[in-house]
Amino acid sequence: MASLGLLQSCASYGDHATTMRDGLLSGMPAVSLSIEEQADPDEKEVLPSLEKGMLRRMTNDYTGSNQIFEVAKKKIEELYGISVTENLASVTVNDTLRSYEGDRHEQLLLHAYMAMNYIDLGQIDGARVEMLQASVKMREWGDEPEEDAFLRYLEGIIYENMGEQDNALISYRKAYTVYKEKGGQQYPVAPALIKKDLLRMLKVMGLKSEYESYAKEFGLLSYKPPGPDKAYGELVVILNNGLAPVKGEASVYIFSSEVQQNLRVAFPVYRQRKKTLNIPSVEVDDRSYAMETVEDVDTLARYSLQKAMPMIMVRATARAVVKYNTQHTAQNQGSLAGFLMTVTNLVTERADTRSWTTLPQEIELQRIRLPVGEHKVQIKMMNAAGHAVDVISEEVVIRPDTSSFIIKHWIAPVPKVAVKAVKVSASKSVNDTNSTL
Repeated sequence: MASLGLLQSCASYGDHATTMRDGLLSGMPAVSLSIEEQADPDEKEVLPSLEKGMLRRMTNDYTGSNQIFEVAKKKIEELYGISVTENLASVTVNDTLRSYEGDRHEQLLLHAYMAMNYIDLGQIDGARVEMLQASVKMREWGDEPEEDAFLRYLEGIIYENMGEQDNALISYRKAYTVYKEKGGQQYPVAPALIKKDLLRMLKVMGLKSEYESYAKEFGLLSYKPPGPDKAYGELVVILNNGLAPVKGEASVYIFSSEVQQNLRVAFPVYRQRKKTLNIPSVEVDDRSYAMETVEDVDTLARYSLQKAMPMIMVRATARAVVKYNTQHTAQNQGSLAGFLMTVTNLVTERADTRSWTTLPQEIELQRIRLPVGEHKVQIKMMNAAGHAVDVISEEVVIRPDTSSFIIKHWIAPVPKVAVKAVKVSASKSVNDTNSTL
């Protein structure tokens, strides 16, 4: 019975994710976090740890987010050697019995979000460590996709803020190369930002020949990168926009020459098309700056599934043959045994619909050079008609020759009712406290 419960839980992960994400779609991440915390109190598995880590981050618990992300990270490391028992179970029962270690883009984004948590905590050294670990992982894989454009871009920004200009230049080069080679496929087309950052860093490093070559390639021969100036600093805005797609299940009948029968196999799919997102822009000092897409998680997820599909179908077909043979054997032993085995095979033939569903659909970024001092910042979410559907307001202090960060998640406007409820709750807590004094 316990095994059946596990199978049903794993097989219906897409349904669980849809329920859990309802709070996010209503602008109330705390509700989604509560659902996820109750669903997995043990904090031992990769996927629940990833979901809780992101939800804690969305509720501004950056320390708690990294604590549970660390659980996921260590478990992923343990799972690099998949057991023979799990592989056998995936062939005889279904793929949900394989421990979930995350797709490659998910494993890399784990490091990215831990780095963002460290940035929000003012611990840039911790962010640097995460980038180093992600870099090691990309080198270890050694095959496609061995580089992630956004990871390299974020890495460059972190290095630059630590005064490691040579390392920042290397990271910007790598980021641009990935955007150039895989833009429009796995990644967005190279943003204008990375081109200007690469040129700016080449100028700082005094690499004139390479600067001129890239400036010509980019069509930016007239661009004049700003130099160091103690009167200016930088604002880096990172927006996690929307939600990654949720996997569903489909099935088909495939003819097996081994048993001369049409056999039913189940496999994961992304049924819904990519959603059209609201367009974000940043407004500072009465100037508006369009944000650029630096990571397309939706596209990465679909690409990853497409790449994995041949092996998924091989395992599914092999599994269907095994189940057919066991069913045939059971039927020879009696009608009841055959019936029970037929039901068991139908129930257990489920697709693995697990994925990190609290990731954004896209990650957008903007870097703005601003005078030193305090500034009011607005991130405006614009619909297709050009009207603002929501505004995120922040105040930031710009310091000389360094970056100040605003990192936000946007899925839906926060309901005014929810905000009012929070204020009432806080007021009640204060009154209760006063009554005890």
